[in-house]
Amino acid sequence: MLHSDNINVTGESFDYGPWRFTPEWEPEFTAAYFDHYGLYAFGRQPEAIHWDLAQFAGCVSLVCEAPRLSEILAEWSSRFEAALVAAMLRRLGIAQGMNDREVVSALVKALATREAMIDRIFFDWRGGRDPGVEKYPSEPFRTLAKQLESRELAQSHPYWSGSGPCSMHIDEVEAIWSAIAERDDWQPFNDKVTAVRLMGEAMEQDAPAA
Repeated sequence: MLHSDNINVTGESFDYGPWRFTPEWEPEFTAAYFDHYGLYAFGRQPEAIHWDLAQFAGCVSLVCEAPRLSEILAEWSSRFEAALVAAMLRRLGIAQGMNDREVVSALVKALATREAMIDRIFFDWRGGRDPGVEKYPSEPFRTLAKQLESRELAQSHPYWSGSGPCSMHIDEVEAIWSAIAERDDWQPFNDKVTAVRLMGEAMEQDAPAA
């Protein structure tokens, strides 16, 4: 989640508390127990960042020309869309092509069906591979498969042949913490660190060319 006090000047987020990632593509998902109105809901994160930028621009206007700052803020939507498309393609593990926006649009619609968790979908479809109609039979996923034709990349790292993705859902995080707090057992934590590093290695090794 992206509270306005959790964004630094470089645009990076930090201080993930209350710690939570949404397991499914659920725009209304709100992690913070105190956010009763969904101000920082998953689907409103672009809006939250835009507001942050506007406040920052107000401060910078003391030393910069306000019209130029307004022009930059006006470009936010197009810049965000371009960055989102690039990030989605990178996460899916496919190179840029002629129909990138169509691919990402189909991907978002498929994610929105919530037929599987986000990390599971990205794992199954990594490299543009179609897991098959038996596993993903709905129309949004069949549309995604159509958009991904001729976009498949070879995935050589053994991580992609595993049973499933390395996840960091809240139940697992709490179980890892409980093992430490209650029994001083760090093995689940060490196992998760190993798994996360393996995933990072696989994503770096099999990253598509820019």
